[in-house]
Amino acid sequence: MGAAPIYRQSEALQAAAQIEQMKRTYTRQELYDLVWSTPIATLAKQLDISDRGLAKTCLRYHVPVPGRGYWAKVEAGQSATKTPLWQIENPALETIHIGGFKPAVNPYVAFAIQRAGNAVEQSKIRQKAKLTPEKSFEPSIAKEPLVLEPVKRPHSSISPLTTALKSAKRDQHGELSIPGIRVHPASVTRVTAFLHHLVLALEKRDIALSYNEKGIGVAIGPDDVRFEIAESRRREKHEPTPIELKKRQDHEQRRELARRRGQWLPWESFWPEYDYIHSGKLTLHVLNWAAGARKNWGDGKHQSLESMLEAIADGILFHLVYEKAHREEQVAEQRRREHMARRRELHKKRQEREANRLGFLRKLAELQREVADLNVTVAKASELLPQASPEYLRMIAWAENRLAHLQAQNQLESLTASLREQNLFPDSDEFHDPEGDPPPPRYSWGE
Repeated sequence: MGAAPIYRQSEALQAAAQIEQMKRTYTRQELYDLVWSTPIATLAKQLDISDRGLAKTCLRYHVPVPGRGYWAKVEAGQSATKTPLWQIENPALETIHIGGFKPAVNPYVAFAIQRAGNAVEQSKIRQKAKLTPEKSFEPSIAKEPLVLEPVKRPHSSISPLTTALKSAKRDQHGELSIPGIRVHPASVTRVTAFLHHLVLALEKRDIALSYNEKGIGVAIGPDDVRFEIAESRRREKHEPTPIELKKRQDHEQRRELARRRGQWLPWESFWPEYDYIHSGKLTLHVLNWAAGARKNWGDGKHQSLESMLEAIADGILFHLVYEKAHREEQVAEQRRREHMARRRELHKKRQEREANRLGFLRKLAELQREVADLNVTVAKASELLPQASPEYLRMIAWAENRLAHLQAQNQLESLTASLREQNLFPDSDEFHDPEGDPPPPRYSWGE
């Protein structure tokens, strides 16, 4: 047996200890120290990600990694050159999240995502239950590209679309463009067949497809999702043909002759600046897409759009249920806010009424104290009436009138009328909240 690897074992153990302590967020310098102290494959296992994923992360954040043969030289005790960590000016690349890091998700969005996912799973279960024993449930994505036969009688729901495609004319790029569709004329038959079979797949999920001036859409009740199908193309500089070059040469000669005669002949272009080469590869793109859901399906090296019919139908169902759940949650949240606003308004009115009740009682107590004080004052003043001056007598008369006025206000009938006028203690409490006092408001975007 050969000797154990000797590549800076102390550094590797130290790095492993750092990982065990473990944070999932690093600076570029920290990740650089890790990848140059432990082989990528070993480090990736410790971080619980793939070595390819770790290598891509290093590439994304401009962290150099050891090249091929580096660790062999280290193990052999030879000198191995480390690539220095270069400086970058983008501060957003200085913090690196590894593996299990996931950004926080809005709870209302998470709720809608969960409902949409459950709906897709239930749809698969129902479809599987409808299959006969000799039929197996087809996977969402086929292993080999699938080509559909042309459809002679497309589904009635896409009849307006096929009519629009037939009457459409090529644009400057040589393609047909109508709402929801942008393809080369050679792809029209394929698009029609694909949409026909997509309609059938959607019908199994109780989803109706329609086409109008806004494009292609699917709906369940008031909730709808729109998508478009486009063919990819590339732009190449046009190389003029000999015929086009000859036409321009003849035109230049005519312009020169006209110039000699004192005439002016306008310049003409005899070929486009660019040629647009259509690939025949189609992509389906969901426009109003749901968070956390796939929104694009397209032709690839080993699969075609037709191969993903079931996956696309499931994806559209996901988007629709997401839209419904999100809308319902928004409506429920709005109702909760309105309900809380009403409760807080009732609470405010109850507080105002309590303040008015306390004010009424304080005023009544002050009135009763004044009545008591005036009674004492008038009783003592009566002892001095024989020798009292006219001014004193007038004061006593005024005090007796004041006392009579206050005593009238203190009568039960007067107090009851005042209480009813201010509605301080009604038989039916219009400000009553059966839920009690509401919680204090949270000063955030949610309230």
